[in-house]
Amino acid sequence: MARARLPSISIRARLTAWYAVLLAALLLVLGIFVFRLVEERLYAETAERLRQTAADVRKGLAEQRPDLLVAWDRDGGRPTLFFAQDLKPYGGHGQFFVQVIDTDYRVINAAPYSPEEVAMFPGALSWSAVRPELATARVNGMETRILAEPIVITARGTDHVVGAILVGVPLQGLHDSLGALRQTLALTSGAGLLLAMVGGWLLADRALRPVDRVTAAAAKIAAGDGSAASLSSRLAVPASGDELARLSATFNEMLDRLEASFHAQQRFVADASHELRTPLTAVRGNVDVLARQVAAHGDQVGNGDVAAALDDMQRESARMGRLVDDLLLLARSDGSDPSEPGNGAAPRLVDLRELASDALRSAAGLADGQELVLAAPRPVTIQGDPDRLAQLLLILLDNAVRHTPAGKRITVAVGPPVADLATLAVRDEGEGIAPEHVPYVFDRFYRADGARGRATGGTGLGLAIARVIARRHGGDITVRSEPGQGSEFVVSLPVRPDRLQ
Repeated sequence: MARARLPSISIRARLTAWYAVLLAALLLVLGIFVFRLVEERLYAETAERLRQTAADVRKGLAEQRPDLLVAWDRDGGRPTLFFAQDLKPYGGHGQFFVQVIDTDYRVINAAPYSPEEVAMFPGALSWSAVRPELATARVNGMETRILAEPIVITARGTDHVVGAILVGVPLQGLHDSLGALRQTLALTSGAGLLLAMVGGWLLADRALRPVDRVTAAAAKIAAGDGSAASLSSRLAVPASGDELARLSATFNEMLDRLEASFHAQQRFVADASHELRTPLTAVRGNVDVLARQVAAHGDQVGNGDVAAALDDMQRESARMGRLVDDLLLLARSDGSDPSEPGNGAAPRLVDLRELASDALRSAAGLADGQELVLAAPRPVTIQGDPDRLAQLLLILLDNAVRHTPAGKRITVAVGPPVADLATLAVRDEGEGIAPEHVPYVFDRFYRADGARGRATGGTGLGLAIARVIARRHGGDITVRSEPGQGSEFVVSLPVRPDRLQ
């Protein structure tokens, strides 16, 4: 059963959503903190107002004669509060409720708008002589904060708690203030969150704009016609040096490699087609000559004409065979993965001086008046594939012979190992290579002088194969050349490669 595909959500939307969630959580925590802080502050201010009012009432009581405030029972052991001053100044037109009660919770006196029959403090008092008590109750239908302040009379050498001053303030104003604060916090937080989401979306859009350019460039290339022009576009790399700048630079590098690979493929196909067409044309021409000879003379075709035509066909067929072999070798080198087990052959001991001597003997048949010289003062032994190394050296010698005039010298030098690298150099006294061509001499089918290269029998693959062989041995090949001063190809080979690739 196929799973339902979830709707795609853009990175901008996800970033904005995460930003909004985090900001909403932060605003919620901050709002709760501010609300609780203000609430505690308002309750503390209310309690302070209650204490101040109670202190004023207590001060008025203290100014009266204690013997006018209490009556003593017959045994003289228990004073009873029976009188208090006028509490009208403390009523505040209902802003405060003030009562004076005795220890039996009877209301002795009350300010205007205050309950006169029942003590407004809920529950029982502890009648502590030193600690006032706070409580919340409904008074006259309003939620009220109440403070109970004990009345202490010192008489007959003893402190007596004879009653309490009850001061209450309605909490409706406090609740209204807290409600307004709650509404203000909700509105400002909501508006701030909305503005932050819009700003976050705009910032995310601006931050991801380079990604859009990368996507558009990739889509343009993907929708192209496969030509080199479709790979020529590049991204502008920001100077910020951030992740998006590195992404743009990396994408440009990838495009550079793709374009270079595309051009190399184009050049390879064009050159391979041309190289294969040349011997095929020669073979076809000779076959046509033979066909015309047979048609004109029947069995009386001259042996000399037949021999010449067959010789040309054999030579061109051999050249085409070498070209195909070279292409196959390069294709295998491109497709192999040296990191996989089994791709490398076990190396064998190879004496480079002996290898160079054998190669010079083989190249003597190719020389056309050039002097071939070996410069190898002592044996140099490395581990490698002797057949491939011999092929590499013959490629370099063949290249030197084809580009060195008669009477000039070609030298093969074997250098002792330095830092576990042995060197094999081929120097000639030929015409040299122009500086603009030096970086490309190891490219496949590349020729500094294409017509001359084909005239001398080259396929344009020899130096590319030589570099492949050197690198498969863990080494490399370089060239130093100046026009009119000859060329020197230097092969660096490790003495003990871990594995032949």
